[in-house]
Amino acid sequence: MLLLPDQIRWAILAHAENCAPNECCGLVAVDDLGRLRFAYPLSNADPSPISYTIDPDEHFRAMRHAESMGWEIGGVFHSHPGGTAMPSMIDVQMALEPDWLYLVAAPGRSKAST
Repeated sequence: MLLLPDQIRWAILAHAENCAPNECCGLVAVDDLGRLRFAYPLSNADPSPISYTIDPDEHFRAMRHAESMGWEIGGVFHSHPGGTAMPSMIDVQMALEPDWLYLVAAPGRSKAST
């Protein structure tokens, strides 16, 4: 069972709302026990209502920050501004890191999968 701390949930949902009508995206940091510690709301390098691309420079900065805190990047999140918080077929196909968390936010809702 994944515990999604309120502050991380609210950060993801706020980022999704701020990016609408385009998809938002970002990364999440986890500690050595796999607990979610921080959400990194990042820029969608190719703004679109149906896809996202994390800005590589921002990805690197998030990774460096996580490492400085003793964490690691352990997942990604994005939104479905006009849909549900369920992963799409493309989301499932793009889930290439087997140990990562994949979180999807939709208006007012969020869902996580591994």
